[in-house]
Amino acid sequence: MRKARLLCLTDKYEYELISSTGKYKEDYIGQVGDIVHVHKTLTGNGSATNLFDITFEDGAMFCVEREQIEFVEDLE
Repeated sequence: MRKARLLCLTDKYEYELISSTGKYKEDYIGQVGDIVHVHKTLTGNGSATNLFDITFEDGAMFCVEREQIEFVEDLE
């Protein structure tokens, strides 16, 4: 499974997002999670962008944009 590290939040609304674990999305910055799904979304000008669902070890899941993550090697 592909893994990625959450690097940053990009929008002010993200600071208020809470996972099912009760933790804020901001609490996961720097942590590595599994990419479980990739959404290809069309933008208003006809181009496409990818959104990634990332799941962390405690079960928290968030949708992130490409610039918010860095892909990492799976060391397992």
